[in-house]
Amino acid sequence: MIGVMNLAIRSLWHRRLATAMTVVAISLSVALFVGVNKTREATRDAFGGAISRVDLIVGPRTGTLSLLLYSVFHVGSPTHNVSMKSVQYAASKPQVAWVVPFSLGDGFRGYPVLGTTPEFFERYKFRDAETIRFSDGKAFAGDADVVIGSDVAQSLGLKLTDKIVLSHGHTEDGDGFEKHDDHPFTVMGITATTGTPIDRTVFVSLVGLGEIHRGIGESIGSNTAHEPEDDHNHNHNHDMAQAVKADNDEHAQGSFAEKDGQIVVNSVSGFFLGAKNRMESLNLQSDLNTWKDEALLAIMPGVAMAELWKNLSIFETAMSVVSFSVVITGVLGLFVSLLILSGQRQREMMVLRAVGAGPKTIFMLLAGEAVCLVFAGIALGLGVMYGAMWVLGPWIEKKFAVTLALSGVGTYDLIFSAGLLVVGALVGVLASVKAYRAAMYDGLATKF
Repeated sequence: MIGVMNLAIRSLWHRRLATAMTVVAISLSVALFVGVNKTREATRDAFGGAISRVDLIVGPRTGTLSLLLYSVFHVGSPTHNVSMKSVQYAASKPQVAWVVPFSLGDGFRGYPVLGTTPEFFERYKFRDAETIRFSDGKAFAGDADVVIGSDVAQSLGLKLTDKIVLSHGHTEDGDGFEKHDDHPFTVMGITATTGTPIDRTVFVSLVGLGEIHRGIGESIGSNTAHEPEDDHNHNHNHDMAQAVKADNDEHAQGSFAEKDGQIVVNSVSGFFLGAKNRMESLNLQSDLNTWKDEALLAIMPGVAMAELWKNLSIFETAMSVVSFSVVITGVLGLFVSLLILSGQRQREMMVLRAVGAGPKTIFMLLAGEAVCLVFAGIALGLGVMYGAMWVLGPWIEKKFAVTLALSGVGTYDLIFSAGLLVVGALVGVLASVKAYRAAMYDGLATKF
């Protein structure tokens, strides 16, 4: 057996140009197959890791996927808002540990703006309960402070203390419908890269978001004469407390209201909720979904993510089909290559038979060559793929928010490699049958 494998390796080296081309073709197939599979897994992990340790997302009663998309991925917008009465109702439940409201609808040069409270940066987790960290600065403290995601800072060249102006609405061209030039924000913090939508989001306080809508009738109501403030940088760590005041104001209109010269929040796009005991999440979900005072929709992020990925399964299937097609193409290329080589090696086969090599030896020789070719192709393909992931991984994570984990060769890769080796051996046997039969009908005499 060892002698046959040694002969197979020497034979391949003698035809090293054809051998190299075959190995490269197989390695490309392997690299593409593994790359597609890794990308598919990384994409699924990116979806699932966008939010963690949040038991419920609550919003207006629309649809599960719609609420998930605009609250976590900031895609789309709610058709209507949730009153602060609902937020307070949820927060008052004894099973609830914390509630963080959020409001969407504005933008900054193509990036979504999320109005929330400073508690958001403590409560909102991603991947395996990772906390949002700051690469520079800290969370906003005043109404005129803003926190920007890492992608926003890098793409627009922003740094701490820079002034930015938000726009009403979030449009594709990034200009919005109306710029709020009268209320600029100061960059107080830049988040560290997370590989989630957080990197592409601009964060302000709920009261700060209300400040930029002063004078816009459809967004803010008033039950007192308008008294402009000279200083909007005072601390509003109690946004929730101020927001509740609007619930007792029968004349408040729109998302925000003005009372005694102060902005209070009347309604929000939704809120994130954390339970004291995660086993209580189902009861809380049922309670909020059946609350009679307001039509609410409470969803579990994990369940909603699974539903979203299920709806995207057609793309996952398409990627799998493409990857398998690539592998099949590589195997067919190997088979054709061995057939061509076997046709050119009839004299070699006759010599081997003349010196006593039986069918078993010839079969093992050609099958051994095929296995060597496939093994070299697999090794080269995996090396190229994992090397590319190591080099391009940071860029892909930054550009597409997809993390390609370098966790070594996985079980799936090993099973695939073993299967490909078996297929390669079978292809070698088929080629050896053709070569042996051809050698049986030819003599040792040279044909002219």
